[in-house]
Amino acid sequence: MSRTSQAPSVESVPRLAAVPLAVPGPADNAIVALRRLRADPLGRLTELAREHGPVVRVASWPVSAYLVAEPDAIADVLVSGHRAYGKGAVRRGPAGRRTVVQPLTLLLGEGLLTSAGDVHRRQRRLIQPLFHRQRIAGHAATFARIAERRAATWRDGQRLDVHAEMTEMTLAIVARTLFDVDLDSEVVDIVRTTIDLTMPAARRAGLPGFTALERLPLPASRARRDARAALDQAIHAMIAARRAAGATGDDLLSLLLAARDDETGAPMSDEQIRDEALTLLLAGHETTANALAWTFHLLGRDAAVRAALHAELDEVLGERCPTMDDLTRLPCTNAVLAEAMRLYPPVWAMGRHLLADRDIAGYRLPAGSTLILSQWVVHRDERWWPRPEVFDPTRWTGQSGQSGRPRFAYFPFGGGPRQCIGNTFALAEGALALAAISRHWSLAPVPGTDVVPVPQVTLRPAGGLPMTVHRRHGRAEQG
Repeated sequence: MSRTSQAPSVESVPRLAAVPLAVPGPADNAIVALRRLRADPLGRLTELAREHGPVVRVASWPVSAYLVAEPDAIADVLVSGHRAYGKGAVRRGPAGRRTVVQPLTLLLGEGLLTSAGDVHRRQRRLIQPLFHRQRIAGHAATFARIAERRAATWRDGQRLDVHAEMTEMTLAIVARTLFDVDLDSEVVDIVRTTIDLTMPAARRAGLPGFTALERLPLPASRARRDARAALDQAIHAMIAARRAAGATGDDLLSLLLAARDDETGAPMSDEQIRDEALTLLLAGHETTANALAWTFHLLGRDAAVRAALHAELDEVLGERCPTMDDLTRLPCTNAVLAEAMRLYPPVWAMGRHLLADRDIAGYRLPAGSTLILSQWVVHRDERWWPRPEVFDPTRWTGQSGQSGRPRFAYFPFGGGPRQCIGNTFALAEGALALAAISRHWSLAPVPGTDVVPVPQVTLRPAGGLPMTVHRRHGRAEQG
């Protein structure tokens, strides 16, 4: 089967109808609107929602796009009406030609994040057993052990880039659980290089002419192509070696090789295994690293929350490393992580396009329209989150603020049939790593540092996240 057989063809996307005048939006012309959106996506989308409401016409070219920030409408897109929507954005090129753009295809091929239709359903059915709770529990000790090992390299009073530290830590975790290799292996070095080169470019993949530019012998394009070729070669070599050895390990790559379709008995092709392995690597590495970095950033600015977290860890864990069984006894730890992902969702926006005209939150939107579902915007909507800019983990404990909140007022992992398959894995990884590090260390911001989120495919801190690490002495946090 072709790796792109399920991508919507240009002909399959109906021509756009006239934009309904009832849909509110700014008076900017198409070029100005696009320029303002690209200059500051987070600020501009937030501004548009506040000025015009939860359904806003954002742009008309090269994508006819609407921001949808109403939780019930998001539920329709992701769950109840999901078959009416396609993955990705519809871009209009020369002579009105329309193509469907999915930026991560540049790196991930046709994995779970980018595939559609029968391919996606088949792959999800094959991969779902890899993420049963029992299997995740088998990796829990690895999560905590690698987190403690990484933090053991720190020195009291040392200034570190915490984003870089979390990136290396989660890469080590995924290298072990996915490939059963160490962080210093050649394949991990190739993975690191490829992600660093590809992620910034992926955001530009929806722009007119990007595909053509990517084929030109420009230094940056050539570096990305060479890195992806090296990564393909390394992963295919690992697949061949595991297949020759019988693929009997507990790592996710071996499990992918051993997986069989319960309807046909067929295994995955090597190309599909490559795509899924990279998808799992990105989901378990990039997003979790960002979530933890932002968590430590927020904790560093709030001494009261930090003290509450440390008190819980001292009481529940004492001198031992956290385990999977501890997670239900660490409500503050879980709440801190959940609140950090509310304020700084690792995936800050998702794209869908309409396959037919559809009524959404009271507006008739035309077929071919791109819908932007932004976690950043919805997670900061004061209708559902009083004092939305405040870091307040008590929102997630007891009865505080829980009543009356719509399901999709919070959706860091998406939802419905395309919900992130590794959400339970990621939450366990994040909470156990947070607990393992925080029981020994307290992290403080570097005075005068301005931390700015950069919305690429994921939400990273611009230029890293400098913080000073302090070893905790005894059980009580020292002032």
